Amino acid sequence: MKILHPKQIRRLAALAASALLLAGCSGPSSMSSSSGSSSGSMGGTAGSAGSAGSASTEGWKAGLAVVSESEAGDAGGEVSTIAAAVLLDGEGRILHTVVDELETQVSAAEGSLTLPDDLRTKRQKGDGDYPLAAVSEIGKGWADQADALAKHLEGMTASEVAALKTDDEGRAADPDLLAGCTIRIDGYRDAIAKACREAKPIG
Repeated sequence: MKILHPKQIRRLAALAASALLLAGCSGPSSMSSSSGSSSGSMGGTAGSAGSAGSASTEGWKAGLAVVSESEAGDAGGEVSTIAAAVLLDGEGRILHTVVDELETQVSAAEGSLTLPDDLRTKRQKGDGDYPLAAVSEIGKGWADQADALAKHLEGMTASEVAALKTDDEGRAADPDLLAGCTIRIDGYRDAIAKACREAKPIG
């Protein structure tokens, strides 16, 4: 059974795209600022600093991917919809990435599907409504662990992300990554790799 609700996809895609837009804006801005500072100390001009900032972002790409997994039951099932956004440098390596997930319990009866009223993602729920930190073996919430995965992937290419190894439960096999992220990551890995492969030039 493969069930995807358009409202779920739109919500996730918009959230991830917004996060990516912020990342893209902060990246070039901070680099231009840094270039301007160096230029000033060396007696350069603001114009040359701006040119350096533009050159440093040459070849950058942005990508967004939404993937889904589902488990069917006798009277419905669970659908997991994952969104991943990436910002890549000129060599196709990850500068920044963000993931989010929407888990939805779907009930089926008399030929119709019933979705829950709460369609918030895990990031939107936060620690208050998705208190993973309270039961996590490393004491970290979902967002902190997902961000630890994102940080670990910085500098990797699509093929390197796709090759990230997991155990039978989908958790990280790398002990360094596992120290900061014990949640299942195989779906996030696949979504991020797809976003990298489908990334398009920006600017």
